[in-house]
Amino acid sequence: MGTQDAITLHAMGAEAYRAGRLAEAAALIEQAIAADGRMPDFHYNLGIVLKAQGKLRDAAASYQRAIALKPDYGDAHNNLGSVWKALGQTDKARASFEEALRCRPGHAGSHYNLGIICAGSGDAQRAASHFRHCLDADPDDSHGARILLAQLGVGPAPLQTPPAHLLKLYGARAQFWDTEIYFGARLVADALQAHAARDVLDILDIGCGTGLLGAIVRPLAARLDGVDLSPAMLEKAIAKGVYDGLYQGELAGFLSGRPRGYDAILGAATLIHFGDLTPIFQAAAAGLRDRGLFIFTLFPTVAGTDDFAVAANPGLAQSGCFAHSPGYVRRVAAASGFAVEALEDVIHEHDPDGNPVPGLLNVLRAP
Repeated sequence: MGTQDAITLHAMGAEAYRAGRLAEAAALIEQAIAADGRMPDFHYNLGIVLKAQGKLRDAAASYQRAIALKPDYGDAHNNLGSVWKALGQTDKARASFEEALRCRPGHAGSHYNLGIICAGSGDAQRAASHFRHCLDADPDDSHGARILLAQLGVGPAPLQTPPAHLLKLYGARAQFWDTEIYFGARLVADALQAHAARDVLDILDIGCGTGLLGAIVRPLAARLDGVDLSPAMLEKAIAKGVYDGLYQGELAGFLSGRPRGYDAILGAATLIHFGDLTPIFQAAAAGLRDRGLFIFTLFPTVAGTDDFAVAANPGLAQSGCFAHSPGYVRRVAAASGFAVEALEDVIHEHDPDGNPVPGLLNVLRAP
């Protein structure tokens, strides 16, 4: 095989990766490298696939081979830093991110990654500097730097996660989402079954993602609609075939066009991306029929905080998450016309180390 065969195999591997077929993708790209190992992009993309498979040391070796072929390969230095960070080798991660910045001065992603490293080591001043540089290069805030500046106490908390950050975050997670160790969908579905006054409902799944919740509540639905901001997530939901209607857009705007359209509005791990819940509560109240249910999950604030705030857990904050107190939920619910039927402490998911992540399950009833 020659160079053209290698290019074809590499393209096939990239397509398999986009479809979530990781083992096939790795095998094809490895064949491409065997045919022509001089292409730095082949090694770089193999690193991406291996990292997605959890083969971190193999991924690091692939990125290092890409860098050996192309020393100024900024993306490879940056991704190598991410692998070192995941392996707990912070000094190596920092060096790789700094090298990535030398290759691409002002690069938003490398500044963001260095900000995370500095924040984790207690250097808040340098972390804030990197996050500000990230925002300068990425004014739409696709990395979520504003939330992390707020967590450091050096900037105001945004009222919600920037749409650009959500698109980036869930675009990357879509093909792996259904394997996440996450219980929010089941918690919301069980609450619907416990509180619904009848067995057949018109249901809206807000932030429907890949359709995890929709697949569970489909037997209760006369009509089941889903709305999500992420086209990549919606593509996976379409493939499940459980929704009557799927729509791409932001939540409040979608609900404003469907007054009194639903018996239940459900949100599993959706409102965690909103600090100020008032606009969503008001839109949900307008979208529900009499005695309709609004059921959703949140992350709870730390003790002593009776409002909303950026999530204290660093991993959640980096995913653009907020936390809310039960008192805050009760106040906004009352102001929006809802009665609170349940506010329950739950285990929402497990973090990558297997530790339980607390959640707050909320069941509200429209008048």
